Amino acid sequence: MKTKVKIVRYIINIIKYIKENKPLLIGIDGIDTAGKTIFADRVQKYMLADNIFEPVIISIDKFHNPKQKRYRKGEFSPKGFFEDSFNYEAIKTNVINPVKNLDNHIVEGIYDFRTETELKKTRIDINRDIVLLFEGIFLNRDELYKFWDFSIFLKISFDTMLKRALTRDIELFGSLEAVRKKYEKKYIPGEKIYLNRCEPERRADIVIDNNDYENPIIVEKY
Repeated sequence: MKTKVKIVRYIINIIKYIKENKPLLIGIDGIDTAGKTIFADRVQKYMLADNIFEPVIISIDKFHNPKQKRYRKGEFSPKGFFEDSFNYEAIKTNVINPVKNLDNHIVEGIYDFRTETELKKTRIDINRDIVLLFEGIFLNRDELYKFWDFSIFLKISFDTMLKRALTRDIELFGSLEAVRKKYEKKYIPGEKIYLNRCEPERRADIVIDNNDYENPIIVEKY
């Protein structure tokens, strides 16, 4: 069995172990391009194949603040990136609190940063079999980290981050030069603020070295 599958199976076994008769909130954290979306997709895929609970993926990308607020400290401000990118109160109101309170539904997102428009509020019904795989950056901030029933941090180097970004984000930013400028001036320094201020590796339940998508390594075990 490949390493990536073993680790996904390991995470699923933890979910099975901690799962009680209630919905679960699983945080999948990591700096930009760490592989959070791919990892969440893999966990969901294997849970569905095994008919284990009801895995649902939610992305922090659907909880951005509008551009005016995101850029109020400047388009390339690392501090602005860390402090103003996301609407944490909306995450609590639309996802975390409904799950914790066993309400009828959550809302999967409120804002599309690519089109700078509000999203139609798509509801997902809550039941006791739901496992919410919430993926995104900054999930172990002070505002959020205590709410996760289990937290995963995917660790990569900043060299890996930039290398992946130069492949992934050309369409988003328009050119290699624009991608490099955005990451070197804003995203990498902003992520360093997060790592230094919030110590997400310490707050996470498990840390996985994900510099190689196909051969992840557990660094700190649950």
